[in-house]
Amino acid sequence: MSPLWRDQVYIALAPDRLVLVRVSGGLAPKVLAKTIVPVLAVPPEGGWKPALDTLAKVQKANRQWQDAKTSVVLSNYFVRYQLIAWSDEIETDEEREAYVRASFSQVYGEGIADWAYSVSETGRGASWLAAAIDRPLLTQLDQAIGNSRSKLVSVMPHLMPAFNAARREIKCSDAWFVQVENKKLLLGLILGGHWQSIGSRQVSDEAWQQELPVLLDREWRLKGMGNSPRTVYVSAPEAKQAALEGGDKWVFHWLRPKLKYGFAGRTDDAYAMAVGA
Repeated sequence: MSPLWRDQVYIALAPDRLVLVRVSGGLAPKVLAKTIVPVLAVPPEGGWKPALDTLAKVQKANRQWQDAKTSVVLSNYFVRYQLIAWSDEIETDEEREAYVRASFSQVYGEGIADWAYSVSETGRGASWLAAAIDRPLLTQLDQAIGNSRSKLVSVMPHLMPAFNAARREIKCSDAWFVQVENKKLLLGLILGGHWQSIGSRQVSDEAWQQELPVLLDREWRLKGMGNSPRTVYVSAPEAKQAALEGGDKWVFHWLRPKLKYGFAGRTDDAYAMAVGA
């Protein structure tokens, strides 16, 4: 069968749940199946093994998640992000990998020994946005997908597809990008159209909208930036949109997910992470 006509399965892997969507192949793809499966044995530190074990069981038990091209989005709980300073001395892929590994080592020490990396390069002179995940996660994910007679075609950290989908709505070259997951905020600062900083913060599940302005104020003070941008783009597809209290300090913009394949309405927002929105 031509790859164009093969069905596609989209999976979001998070510590507390799986989100699965099957889409038909061809020129007019549409949703064939969708489900959200809770992960019952959620470890307190947000480890990935219970979620991966749940995925293997779900795929084995149900043919609708088998025999398809498969793309996986990984929760930010499973990913470490870091900005890597530009270097004119990097010329080969091997040198880049060693440079990225050394940068992560300065922060995480010997814990990086079995990590896999991806790097988003920007313009010359700008910092790279790098992501690291446990290599066993990647290996076991590939095995689980293969056991379902499927082919793993992509694995992406949650930040990447969500930010790419939001690019057209981010009108400012200087702004904050905030991504919301369960009790976790990812705070990214963009200056001149390039990433300036990236970091995560734990928050209360229901009170993050009240905590966000305080966290941004704290980040702003820590960076000592008198001219830090006050425009904030918030990616939180499943959250109830409400006015974020910023007073005269912050201007908040809610980013709506770019759902496709026939998804529509707020009831489908829970599937946004799986389909890269």
